[in-house]
Amino acid sequence: MNKKLFSLIVVFAFFAKAFCGPFGIDFGMSLEQVRKVCKTAPKNLNGNVYVISPPSTNNLFEAYAVHIHPTYGVYVIKAISKEIDTNRFGTALKAHFENLVGNLEKIYGKPEVYDVLVPGSYWEKPDNFMYALLKDERILMAIWEQDEKLKLPQNFAQLGVIAKAKSESIGYLILEYYSTNKEKVDSEEKSVF
Repeated sequence: MNKKLFSLIVVFAFFAKAFCGPFGIDFGMSLEQVRKVCKTAPKNLNGNVYVISPPSTNNLFEAYAVHIHPTYGVYVIKAISKEIDTNRFGTALKAHFENLVGNLEKIYGKPEVYDVLVPGSYWEKPDNFMYALLKDERILMAIWEQDEKLKLPQNFAQLGVIAKAKSESIGYLILEYYSTNKEKVDSEEKSVF
């Protein structure tokens, strides 16, 4: 094979891979397109939600899902982390959260970070962090929304990282990407009801 042609193919393959969406899934892909690129067939959970094995994965995450609309294609991409063993202060969960947010910040810019205890919550002591998270009385999340200060691709409306608790000693993270078409899907669904 001609060296120039080979080099061109390698460069094209690099750029094609570099411009894929999160985990190798692009917003707007149809169910059939998702089926073609995934490692296994998408499994329908309910309605528009499918559990997938995307072409690109990350060791932090163990489960992936997409929301696919018949007209707009993929409009939500979600990844759920493996369980994170931590203490009642949430030390390890916070460290994983900060690491993930820091890595995403290098790509998309600085997010709004919320570490908030619900007003009136009894679980305000630092050693109650995980319990408050478990009881939905604490929020730990980072949100990137489309604006001129951030480096979100045009078809991204929002992305977020959310810390959750399964118990006082086990937590996990959720990473969610939302397409600009999500608003259209939401308004279409509201008009049906």
